[in-house]
Amino acid sequence: MEKFLFVLSRGLEDPVRATRAFQLAKVAKEKGHEVNIFLVDDAVSYAILGLADGVTAPTGDNAKQYLDYLISQNVSFYVCTPCARTRLFGEDQFIKGAQLSTAGKLIDLAAESKVFSF
Repeated sequence: MEKFLFVLSRGLEDPVRATRAFQLAKVAKEKGHEVNIFLVDDAVSYAILGLADGVTAPTGDNAKQYLDYLISQNVSFYVCTPCARTRLFGEDQFIKGAQLSTAGKLIDLAAESKVFSF
């Protein structure tokens, strides 16, 4: 099996990219691959419990349905520390499996994974 890293930088203002990133991560996980998600810039909003609930793509796909699956499968969500702190987000607000992380971790994950960037 392969190792995949999904890097999302777009936030609640771009439901298409976020929904697609989470959908593809779900498909990869269902196929038995190792999946990690790294949230940077405005995408750190997806680490906050409840913020993805109303995010729907024009296709009707809802980000929450994919996030719920990924959370239930214990997928790791890495959240850019300075991006979260700038927005005053704390780990006590995070979804299950989300943790603050650094650029160094992003580079380490990318070095050993196939990377999808949204």
